[in-house]
Amino acid sequence: MSEKFAKIRPEWTVAETLEHLKKIDPEVETIQTIYAVDAEGHLVGAVSLRKLFLAPPEKRVADLMDRRFASVRADTPQEEVANLVSKYDVFAIPVVDDENRPLGIVTVDDVIDVLNEEVTEDVLHMGGVGAKEEVMQGYFATSPIRNVRLRFNWLLLLFATETLTGTVLRHFQDELAKVVALSFFIPLLIGTGGNSGSQTVTTIVRGLAVGEIRLRDFGRVFAREAGSGLVLGLLLGVVGFGRALLWGSHTALAMTVGVSILVICTWANAVGATIPMLATLFRIDPTVMSAPLIATLVDATGLFIYFAIARVFLGL
Repeated sequence: MSEKFAKIRPEWTVAETLEHLKKIDPEVETIQTIYAVDAEGHLVGAVSLRKLFLAPPEKRVADLMDRRFASVRADTPQEEVANLVSKYDVFAIPVVDDENRPLGIVTVDDVIDVLNEEVTEDVLHMGGVGAKEEVMQGYFATSPIRNVRLRFNWLLLLFATETLTGTVLRHFQDELAKVVALSFFIPLLIGTGGNSGSQTVTTIVRGLAVGEIRLRDFGRVFAREAGSGLVLGLLLGVVGFGRALLWGSHTALAMTVGVSILVICTWANAVGATIPMLATLFRIDPTVMSAPLIATLVDATGLFIYFAIARVFLGL
C-alpha cells in the first residue's frame, strides 16, 4: 500500500483541481485516479484524470466524480484486493479505515506482485513442495540441503500411500498369474486416470481461487465433472479397446480395458472434483493436497476397478 496519493475536495472546480495537481508531491504513486474527500476527511468519490482534462474548467468535481467505487480495509486479504482490482478493471483501489477515511491506495503493480506470489505458492504446493519463505525468494536462494528437507516430507507421505498400489496388486496376484496380459495395460489405465483427475483438480482449484466456484456449488460441480469424465471415458475407452485388439488381445480382454477406462475416468473426475471442495470445507489450502493426493488415490482405486472388471469379463 502507498500512503502517498492524490486527494481533492468535491467542491473544487476542474481548474482549481488541475492547478492543485501541478503542486502535489512528485512521489505520489499515481494521479490516474484522484480521490475526493469531504471536510471531515471521509472518502466521498473518485474521478479519473482523463475526465478532468475533458471537462469544462468551471465544472465542479462533485458533478464529475463517481460516488460508487470499490474500496478495501487495511486488514482485507491481499488476494481479495487483487480480485477486486481485476474485477473492476481499475489502476488503483483506496484503502480506508472504519470511518471511511482514506489511508492509502493499492496500485495495479502491487497487485501484480501479489498475484505472482500467489501463483508461485500454488505451483509449489501442487508440486508437493512447501512454499517456505526461502523457496518463494527464488530457486538459487534455497540451499540443496533445505531443498531436500522441503521435498522429503511430501515424498515420504506419497511413498507410504503408494504402497496401496502394491497392496492391490498383491490382492489380485492370482488373476495376474492367470492372465499375464492384464499387466500390459496397467500403466495405460492408471496414467489415464491420474491425468484425467489432475485436469479436474486444476480446473476446480482455479475456480475456487478466483471465487467462481463456492462450496454451495458442490452438487453442480460434481455432476458436471462426473458427466465430463463419463464422456471422456467413453471416447478413450473406445480408443483403448481398439488398441488392445491391435496388440493381439482377445475381445474379452479388450472389453475389460475399454470398460475399465470408462469407469476409471468417471471415477477420477468425480474424485478430482470432490477433493478440492472437501479441502476448502475443512479450511485447508486445496493446492497443498489435491494434486499429490489425486494421483495416489486414482492409482490404487483404478487398479482395483480394473481387476474387478476383469473378473466379470474374463471369468476369473
